[in-house]
Amino acid sequence: MKLSVSLIAVVLLATGCVTVTDDGKAIKEPLPPAPPITWDMPLERALTAAIDHGGDTLDHVKKLLKRRKEYDAAGGFTAKAIELGMMKYEPHQLVNATHLFMLAPQPLDPKLFKALIQSPRPLANQLGWQLAAAKPSAAIRAAIEVALTAAITDNEEEMVLLPQMANAIAANRLRTAYTWARHGLFKKGNEEFARAMIVLDPKQASRDFLPYLSVVPPEELRQLSLSTINLYTGVVILQHLRRFPADFGMAGFDHLFVYSVSRNAVLAETAQAVIETYVPQHAEGLAQILSRHPAWVQVAFLENARRRLNPSVGLILAELKKVTAEEDVIREIDEIRL
Repeated sequence: MKLSVSLIAVVLLATGCVTVTDDGKAIKEPLPPAPPITWDMPLERALTAAIDHGGDTLDHVKKLLKRRKEYDAAGGFTAKAIELGMMKYEPHQLVNATHLFMLAPQPLDPKLFKALIQSPRPLANQLGWQLAAAKPSAAIRAAIEVALTAAITDNEEEMVLLPQMANAIAANRLRTAYTWARHGLFKKGNEEFARAMIVLDPKQASRDFLPYLSVVPPEELRQLSLSTINLYTGVVILQHLRRFPADFGMAGFDHLFVYSVSRNAVLAETAQAVIETYVPQHAEGLAQILSRHPAWVQVAFLENARRRLNPSVGLILAELKKVTAEEDVIREIDEIRL
């Protein structure tokens, strides 16, 4: 079933009524109650109800589309509705229309993608990138490259530096956009940028992650909450470093010990697991790095070692005893049964 542009325009105009007061201000009247979703309901009416009302109505329409095998026809309708309504729809309507289009088998038209990400409406920008992530293709990959190049040329980097953009370049495996993900991580801090870096170049991501982690002051890591970076981003990064260790001793490597004594248990345990990946090849080097930290870091590492002692940690402590200048640390190590 193909739905005409004129029909969609009529449906779009009917999604809400507007009255004008004596002083000329427009007041949007509430929508009528959602209609019951029945088996013989015309497709365009069902889709309009789903877009307008969402919630249970949206769920019922999705079931109807599945039973009647009409997702293909629904895709054409919702794509055109998004195009015509990206500036007119209420936020929930635009989100609902996008959700329905994501479920359809049609690929995303690069023209629609371009219109959304160039829209002056931020919600449309976000949904455009979200659609690009949900419907990756060679055509969309090329369109993303063009969009990112244009953003640099037009000095509009901020407009595209969105978590949804990071998801899109990752889903489309656009390796040339790795620097965008790294820039987004350092400037915005969202975990989506870190995840995109991991997908696009996991080894380079490990090298870039250590300087990023190092921006957090040691004193902040001893608190229960982080403010310099996003906690979830930090966890994502440390989990990745456990699977893809960075080069031993590179800039920022020493900060892993500060993370390992964080008061946040997840950060501390994950950072210690990262450190342990370098044992036994670098047990002596790890001890040297730890010995250069302030006494409180060494003591805190020992306190954690008491609770999570294993052969790898034991090797580090045995080497630390040889090189540390802190008598208290040596005594603490002697009290631990290695």
